Amino acid sequence: MDDRISARQFLLLVIFFTIGSSVLFVPTATAATAKQDAWISIVTGIGLSFLLMYLYIAVGDRYPGLSLVELSQKLLGKWLGAAVSVFLIINTFMVGAVALIDFAGTFVSRQIMPDTPVYAANILYTMSAVIGLRLGLRTIARAAEVLFPIITALFIIMILTVSPNINTDNLQPVFEMGFKPHAKANISYFAFSSFPTVFFLMIYPSCVREGKKASTAFLLGTLIGGLFLLIITTVCIAVLGAEGTARQAYPSYTLAKKINIANFFTRIEVLMAALWLVALYFKLIVYFYAGMRGLAQLFKMKDSRSLVLPLGVIAVALSRIIYPSAAYRYEWDTKIWPLYAGTSGLILPLLLLGIGAVQKRIRNR
Repeated sequence: MDDRISARQFLLLVIFFTIGSSVLFVPTATAATAKQDAWISIVTGIGLSFLLMYLYIAVGDRYPGLSLVELSQKLLGKWLGAAVSVFLIINTFMVGAVALIDFAGTFVSRQIMPDTPVYAANILYTMSAVIGLRLGLRTIARAAEVLFPIITALFIIMILTVSPNINTDNLQPVFEMGFKPHAKANISYFAFSSFPTVFFLMIYPSCVREGKKASTAFLLGTLIGGLFLLIITTVCIAVLGAEGTARQAYPSYTLAKKINIANFFTRIEVLMAALWLVALYFKLIVYFYAGMRGLAQLFKMKDSRSLVLPLGVIAVALSRIIYPSAAYRYEWDTKIWPLYAGTSGLILPLLLLGIGAVQKRIRNR
C-alpha cells in the first residue's frame, strides 16, 4: 500500500511534532534559566534550528530513496550500521514513544481525572496510536489536516481570553541575562523541539511525494511550531512571571486556569489540555512510525504494520518503568536527555553526511 503523503501533510506533521510535549517543557525549562528573557532564547533557538533543518535536508536530498536506518546500514557497513540502527530504534521507541505515553497518562490522571489509574490512561492513549498506525501514515496525515485548524482556533482563543491578565512588567528588564543562561535555554529548546525532528528522516523524503516542496515544508513547519512555543512562553511569563513559570510542572495548563471573563467564561483549561494532547499524539505517532519502520527495515520485513500491536503492548508495560519517580525524570530530562538527543539529532547526521561526502569523493577519483 502506498503510504506516501503530500508536502502540505508533511508540513502539518512537523508543526505538531515541534509543539508536542515542548508546549509544556519549553516554557518551564527556558524560564528556569533565562528568566524573563526566555522569549529571546526561543527566538535564537528557532534561528539555530534552521541550520539543523538544513543539515537534515542535505542528508535526505543526497539519499532521497533511503530512510535513516537504511542510510546508516549503507554508509556504516553491516555491523556498525546495524548497531546504529538499533540505537535509533531504541531512541524512538524506548525514550520517545514510551516517555510520551507515560507523560500523557500522568498528566491525565493528575490534572483531569485524578481517580483514573495511570495505566488506564496509558492504555487508552496507546490504543489510539495503535489504531492510527494500523490505518497508515496517509490516514494520520489527513487527520492532521482536519485537526490543525481546530487546534489553531483553540490556541488563539486561549491567548485572547488570557490577555487581560498580561503584565508586561514581568517581561522586564530585557537583555538582563548573560550569555550562559541563554545557552542553557537554547540547549533545552534543542533537546525537546529540534533534535528529535531527526526522526523525520524516516519519512522525509522517501514517504513525501513532492521532494522540493517537502524541504520547504520542513523549514516552514519548524518555524510555525517554534512560533507557537514562542507565543505560549511569552504569555506564560507575562501572566505567571518568570519564577511562577519555572516552578510550574505544566505552566501552559496553569495559564489556561487564569481565564475568567465576567465570571462566566472560565475554567476552560481543558482547551489547553486538548491542544497539547492532540499535538502530543502526533508526536507519539511519528516516534512510533519511525521505530516501527526502522525495525521492519532492520529485519527485512515487508509489512511493518504487523509490529504495531506488539510494540503497543510493550510500550504500555514499559510506560511505568522507564521513569521510576518524578525526581528521576527531572534528572533525566535536564542532564541526560540533551546529550542523548544531541547524539542522534546532531552527531549522527553530521557523521553520515561526512562519510557520504568522503565516499563520493573517493568514487570520483
